[in-house]
Amino acid sequence: MSWFQLGAAYGDLGQSAQAIDGYEKALALDPDYDLAMFNLGGAHWNSGEKIEALAIWTTAIDRFPDHELAAKLRRNMPAFFPPHQD
Repeated sequence: MSWFQLGAAYGDLGQSAQAIDGYEKALALDPDYDLAMFNLGGAHWNSGEKIEALAIWTTAIDRFPDHELAAKLRRNMPAFFPPHQD
């Protein structure tokens, strides 16, 4: 949880590289940390690494299809993430 919080703090400060590092460390400790995975994609997006962000978000949506952030990505970026099929 501490690595996640550090990643979030760096993200809020606009320091994407440090945010990425924090989220990656949180995921290394807990690969099922859904919010860390979605935020990692966001940190890559904010740093201009769009392809990496889309790849991470695709993985996150596949692993956590019912997460509220999966729904948000589908809603806001339908060209990349089609609507969820039940």
